Amino acid sequence: MLTQDARLQRRLEHRRRARRRKLGLIALLVAALGLGLFFGLRGGGTASSARVERHTTPARTPAVRTVTRRAPTITRLSLPGTLPWRTLSVPILMYHRIDVLKPTLPAITRSLTVTPKDFAAQMRWLRGHGYHAVTQSQLFAALEKGKKLPTKPVMITFDDGYRDVLRNAAPRLKRLGMPATAYVITSRISNGDVSFLTWAQLHALEQSGVEIGSHTVHHAELTSLSDPAALQELIQSRSSLEQHLGHPVQWFAYPAGKFDAHSEELVRQAGYVLAVTTQPGAVQSGRAPLALHRYEVLDTTGVQGLASMLHG
Repeated sequence: MLTQDARLQRRLEHRRRARRRKLGLIALLVAALGLGLFFGLRGGGTASSARVERHTTPARTPAVRTVTRRAPTITRLSLPGTLPWRTLSVPILMYHRIDVLKPTLPAITRSLTVTPKDFAAQMRWLRGHGYHAVTQSQLFAALEKGKKLPTKPVMITFDDGYRDVLRNAAPRLKRLGMPATAYVITSRISNGDVSFLTWAQLHALEQSGVEIGSHTVHHAELTSLSDPAALQELIQSRSSLEQHLGHPVQWFAYPAGKFDAHSEELVRQAGYVLAVTTQPGAVQSGRAPLALHRYEVLDTTGVQGLASMLHG
């Protein structure tokens, strides 16, 4: 039988053990909290960095996509009711084919074919002599609204819709940052003739920086057609281009350069706002936006011939 002193001693020992266990649990809890805080801070730093990275990366990525992928906005234009008395010196160059000259080419095709080497030399000459290639929209805004053009403006155009323009001209123009325009005959697009563009290639040509205009459906001379037939050529070609490209197309080139005051009016009725002829000259008039002048560049023109055109 335990004495009272023994019982008291046992209770005190029991309390000491309970206190030690409690202190041990507290120590473990503090250590656990310390480790959790340590790893939490490390994890929090990583999470924070990840959050910043997730936040900043999308902010940068859309910006890049906006610059490189967004198609330019093209709005439908209209000519003013009263055309302005304004003239500008803007030489417009007319090319057809950009390809290697072959002995088997028919004479007419050969004369309309500028070699890639000559074309590259002519474009370098333009850049080296301070010329700035302009777009149709720039020319329209300058002629009809008085907007300012860069110094020594020039416009580069291609007729008919030949596939070699995409292959041999567009890359050179893109490297030099020079816009251009291709007037295409819509019945020849994707018609099985490998000389002419397909619809997919036409889209690629536009994406490379070459604007697209109409050259009628069948390359029919407007002055030889009835009004209904002429309007069908004008409206159907524009409608087809707009359907495939997804935006307004309001630039036009007269087949064979044949036009008169009446055909100008038909072109205007069909919704075009600028049209080019084959009449030489650099002076363009705000009073005649549907009868713009062009210089024809041939296989024999070369750099010196181009310089003579522009300086003459």
